[in-house]
Amino acid sequence: MNTLFDLLLKPFQSHPPLWGLLWISALSGLMMILVFKKTSNQQAISALRRKMGSRALGMLLFLESPSTVLKLAFGLIIDNFIYLWHLLKPMLIITIPFIVIAAQLDARYSREPLDAGNPSTATVYWESLIPSGEMGTPEQGFLISPVVTITDSLEQSFSFVGDEGLFVFDGIGIRLGSRGPSGSIVVRGAEKSGIIQALLRPWNGSVKEGVLEVRSHIQEKHYIILGGRWGWFTVFLVFSSISAILGAVVFKVKV
Repeated sequence: MNTLFDLLLKPFQSHPPLWGLLWISALSGLMMILVFKKTSNQQAISALRRKMGSRALGMLLFLESPSTVLKLAFGLIIDNFIYLWHLLKPMLIITIPFIVIAAQLDARYSREPLDAGNPSTATVYWESLIPSGEMGTPEQGFLISPVVTITDSLEQSFSFVGDEGLFVFDGIGIRLGSRGPSGSIVVRGAEKSGIIQALLRPWNGSVKEGVLEVRSHIQEKHYIILGGRWGWFTVFLVFSSISAILGAVVFKVKV
């Protein structure tokens, strides 16, 4: 999945990260509306929409007859439940790629680059015993504070900065940041690995023996759009929704 997204984002490697985020958002919206069309009963949805519109119009036309209005309102409520039932299957199917796409975008676009101007912190949780002696020196990047050890909770914390976008500390299994070709930031942590975790948290690294978990705290990234500071998820929701609406019009999808 990482390779697929790298390929999709390759044309934007020399552009600011926002362009790649907008591209994936637009592509996702279009894909989801096409999946919705393929997996939904378009004829039933179209008929229900006409029926619901007729009932709503009838309620306005027969305001002088409360019994008729109540009958139409009850029918409209039933139609809404049937309509939601028709939406359930395609929405459940769409949820799967949505989660995978969101995981990739969170990994690539949610944090600021690792450099000397953006110090970050990490906490290492050990399984049963903190190794004696010093933690060592990272292969890339620099520690900017002494390692703080809390023996009772088996944890060690430190602050660091990246070098050329990366902080690599193989002694404890940490690899953070990216110099990849996508023009975006891939945040890699260090946790227990697995197929599901690889999909939902694609930045996972492999923890070293004796390490339970590594938690990193890297500055969140915001994008300036229309004078506001938008997080990646807001950008994704807004522009994927716009793309889906346009796709529904072009491909005549009933939603």
